[in-house]
Amino acid sequence: MSESTTPRTMITRRNFLKTTAAVGAVGLAGAGGMATTNGWLAPAEAHADGGERVAHLCHQFHCLTGCNLKCTIRDERVSLIEPSDLAEKSHRTICLRGINEVAHIYSEDRLQTPMKRVGERGEGKFVQISWDEAIDTIYQELKKSQDAYGENSVFVRKSTEAGIDFEWITSLIHAETGGNFGLDRGQTNGMCPAFGAFCHCPTRSNREFKDAATVIELGHNPLESAIIWAKHLLDAKESGTYIVAIDPRFTGTASKANEWVPILPGTDSALIQGMIRAIIDNGWYDVDFIKKNTSLPFLVEKKSGKHYRSETEMCPNPTVVGAEDIGKPYVWDVAEGTAKLYDDPSVQVALEGEWTINGSQYTTEFALLKKWIANYSTSWAAETSGIDEDKIVALADRYANNGPAIIDFGLGGPDKYTNADVLGHSTSILTAITGNYGRKGSGLGFYGGIGADDPVATLNYWLLPEEYVPSESQIALYDMPYKKNNVHAALTFGDVFTLEAGSANDMLEWVKTLDFFAICDIYHSSAVDYADIVLPACTKFECEENVKQLRASYGHVMLANGMIDPLFESKSDLQIERLLAAKWGLEGLLPKSYEELARFMLDGVEELSPNMEGITYDALLKQGGCMPVAGCGEDYMPDGNANQVYNTPSTKIECYYDYLLDQGHELPVYEEANEAYESNPLKEKYPLYFTQGKSRYRIHAYYSASPWFQEDFGPCLDINPVDANARGIKTGDDVRVFNDRGEFLVTAHVNQSLRPGVLFMAETTYTKYYKRGFLQNVTNSARNERCYLMMHGPQIPYNDTLVQVEKA
Repeated sequence: MSESTTPRTMITRRNFLKTTAAVGAVGLAGAGGMATTNGWLAPAEAHADGGERVAHLCHQFHCLTGCNLKCTIRDERVSLIEPSDLAEKSHRTICLRGINEVAHIYSEDRLQTPMKRVGERGEGKFVQISWDEAIDTIYQELKKSQDAYGENSVFVRKSTEAGIDFEWITSLIHAETGGNFGLDRGQTNGMCPAFGAFCHCPTRSNREFKDAATVIELGHNPLESAIIWAKHLLDAKESGTYIVAIDPRFTGTASKANEWVPILPGTDSALIQGMIRAIIDNGWYDVDFIKKNTSLPFLVEKKSGKHYRSETEMCPNPTVVGAEDIGKPYVWDVAEGTAKLYDDPSVQVALEGEWTINGSQYTTEFALLKKWIANYSTSWAAETSGIDEDKIVALADRYANNGPAIIDFGLGGPDKYTNADVLGHSTSILTAITGNYGRKGSGLGFYGGIGADDPVATLNYWLLPEEYVPSESQIALYDMPYKKNNVHAALTFGDVFTLEAGSANDMLEWVKTLDFFAICDIYHSSAVDYADIVLPACTKFECEENVKQLRASYGHVMLANGMIDPLFESKSDLQIERLLAAKWGLEGLLPKSYEELARFMLDGVEELSPNMEGITYDALLKQGGCMPVAGCGEDYMPDGNANQVYNTPSTKIECYYDYLLDQGHELPVYEEANEAYESNPLKEKYPLYFTQGKSRYRIHAYYSASPWFQEDFGPCLDINPVDANARGIKTGDDVRVFNDRGEFLVTAHVNQSLRPGVLFMAETTYTKYYKRGFLQNVTNSARNERCYLMMHGPQIPYNDTLVQVEKA
């Protein structure tokens, strides 16, 4: 690509790099000591000779919105970002994060050159090196580890803004992947056996909110965490939908809801179980739906607690818990007074009763459910959750009798407690007994735009030969500091170690023990200072080519095109993968360019799928890089589970988890959180609940490097006036937040948006922005042993945390 010139300084990017190369001889002390960005990052200026063009790309995949952005490139600098006019009208969206990319791309926190550590891990002392030296060192160190300790001694994981596109290098070198992520899957663990794998992302759309009589936002704050989807919630309210926000914090969503339910942290499952009790006691459950579409009529042996199953007729078992087929369950046929297979078309199922079969006593799941819920009164639910009993009953009435109803939960909030699987299981039962699933305007899960890939776009995917796969994971990343493992070297794309761990001090102390650690990132994130080698990656707006990623998102196929040159010495993900693969002699297995990859992904798809007609690589470039899949549009609405067929062994909603019999959780027994609960004696020492969640300014740590956001929304602690006054704290004061795990200093923000006793911070940001420490220094690393049996493994319980606060 041709050299680009900034009219303000009249230096080229390549000349700039030659000038700054000499810095390597002196050394770089962290981001602050890097080559100056004053000229390079200066805004472009309007001038007579024009030099303006337009580029398009699919934006941030991780917020699950995939907006198509129109970027004005002036003097080869991204100068303006707007929603694209190429997408269907309903998908012409943008939020603060997208607009902010103008500042984010050119942040002074950009990693500029490859670097090598010269100080102790954590000091942030580096010298500049060449790409050749950096790649050679990574290869030599990873190979040395694998030669000495085996292939799974190398850990590779991709996260955050860097390395979101490919997983090739992990497979090519058979690296350890770190197993279950432990992020945003706590409730889903409790839902998977009921509805099937990945049921937390329902195929129904949040456009359907307007078809619901009631929408319950369970610990979810879409007006801030999913900004462009907020329109659908507000449209629903305007059309008469009753919105309930359940949250310890008066969020932006709560401010627009009809009702705010200020629950005590970590007690959401008590509230849900109180609703179940009210529904059962008042007979508000849907008998017809239960019989037709759930497992609640299935027979269970009273003594063992196990289902009565056929020994010859089998159900295929999707890999929710285990892959082995299991026997078909029996139900009781009231017409013939005998047990029959559940899918016998002649059966008239009994919902309750007790029967003797082959000398053993049997009853139904529903009868056991009634016995289970009798342990949880509505008064108990009120005392535990901090919500008045009459409000719990009224909410149950509204949910069961003023339907259809949707429970929309976010991947955060109540999900970040050790008891989150109990909440997921409980909400599954609540949904099943009321029939609020698979019907128009009803459902449970994390509601997105229209399903990330609907209408489905047909694409080819670049596959490696079958012998190239990651090592079978020996251990989850979050367990590595605490359990013996074989990991000796690590390569991460993005800030994996501080983003994906509670009690960050423990994780970083373990990182210090590694023989080698390399990181590839765009910005100087929290883990960079602990790396031996640092590689600078491009943003999504930069590439060595004119084109970049091809993606299918929300009924569109999008090809990023019109890219600007990589800033400084950064490289694109594909080129970094190729440089690494070449060291093993395997670069021939990867595409040579993004163009080759995109052409391959679209080759022949017109013939495979009618809705892809006309969508070719050349057509995409001609159309600006964005084309709708046939059937896409504002009127499109996925039908979800309208057929009431689920990805479970019985294809019904399965409410009774007999695989958890040994754990005593075949039905969701309420349990306190690990640390954050009212009767915990630890509250005498650490009396405040410390919670964190998403904000409109970041996605996890993404966008931390934005100077716009840091100016007005750097790290701050929200604290209720009652708690602040008791400690002599005012807005703007520096405060120390601490517990036995660690501490950090942060600015206080006194406001009434929280229950007394509850603190809140936006999710993690880079350590460099704190006056001392880091919020993950205090968070909890406890593991729920039961969850090792579950699809997603134990949840990292970030919010299951107690702290004390004092004026610094």
